[in-house]
Amino acid sequence: KDDLKTGDLKKRGCRSGRRSSVVRCSAPRRVTFPPYVLMMDEQTALVLAVQLTALCCIAGSLLLYLLCKAKRGPWTTASDEAEVGTGRSVLVTCVQNELGLQLALRLVGLGFRVFGGVQDGNLECDAAKIIRAKMKAVEAAVGQQQGAIILIPLDVTREDSLHEGVDLIRRHLPAGQNGLWAVINTAGVAVKGRLESQESSQWDSMFKINVVGTLRAARALVPLLRVTQGRLVTLGLSSECQKGATGVVAYAAARHAVLGASSALANELAHLGVSVVVINTGNITAEQIYRGIKVKVESIKGAEAIPCDAYLNYNVNRLPDYALKAIEQTLLVARPKRSYDLRPPVTLSNYLTAVTTRFNPTIHKPNKPVLTTV
Repeated sequence: KDDLKTGDLKKRGCRSGRRSSVVRCSAPRRVTFPPYVLMMDEQTALVLAVQLTALCCIAGSLLLYLLCKAKRGPWTTASDEAEVGTGRSVLVTCVQNELGLQLALRLVGLGFRVFGGVQDGNLECDAAKIIRAKMKAVEAAVGQQQGAIILIPLDVTREDSLHEGVDLIRRHLPAGQNGLWAVINTAGVAVKGRLESQESSQWDSMFKINVVGTLRAARALVPLLRVTQGRLVTLGLSSECQKGATGVVAYAAARHAVLGASSALANELAHLGVSVVVINTGNITAEQIYRGIKVKVESIKGAEAIPCDAYLNYNVNRLPDYALKAIEQTLLVARPKRSYDLRPPVTLSNYLTAVTTRFNPTIHKPNKPVLTTV
């Protein structure tokens, strides 16, 4: 009976001697914690949570920045900026549309010597008069031009026009230059409309100018790029072509053809040191890019305005600034990427707009055929 009691006590964690009448039991140890560990008020917990969240956001932002920078590649370095303004020669194949005109004037401000193509050969067109008026105004204000724009007849769909254009470029190159630093193909046409409502001639026009014109221009101008190991810049896809918007079937086919040809041409010219760059225009539509230049002479009190003022005051800043900066990067960096996307900088307002647009139902209406050409 005593042994049984002793066994029970041992099971309970008690200590006892052999057959001793005095039983000593050790009480279970009690672990004590400081009060701030046992109980944290709501305010302290909230502050700690906010601090942890802030640290996570900072770390995530830094990681995202490094990933974007690695994907985007290095921006213009100091050595690249030092070379800007040295009078390097570039060709903009068509200055008679919004993109070509704005880009030509922009590059002149950076010190490039720009050859501007006039598709119909009319050197007295509105685009040419705008260029002359603005260049004279800059020369009068500054006293010395940083760059120059030389207008030449150039039709990318005609072999004879391309050969004549190459001869004119060679004759007007400064001493010591034997080639072009860049060729930017801004010539193009967009004919929008449902497939069943379009004529075959409209498809032929788009493929002749956008696709065949790009190939002919590349073949004729690559010898001028080979000398300088320059870059050939073409326009790729817009958002409406990527998403398959209504009314862009034929136009999207032409732009995908240009994209595929540019990719193959980049591999073909890589051993020559010539870069082929594709500019995906994003939300900038074909109408904005290929809209023809037309100056309206307004009447003031029954009398016509001075034409020179009308050309001088023409607003060429139709395309967003971020788009022009992205195209500039293809000319300023030492090794451009094969493709660039014209995307606006990411801000909170842009994010909210994108979310709102994403969840806003849209009604698709049939589009009427629209012809936008130069």
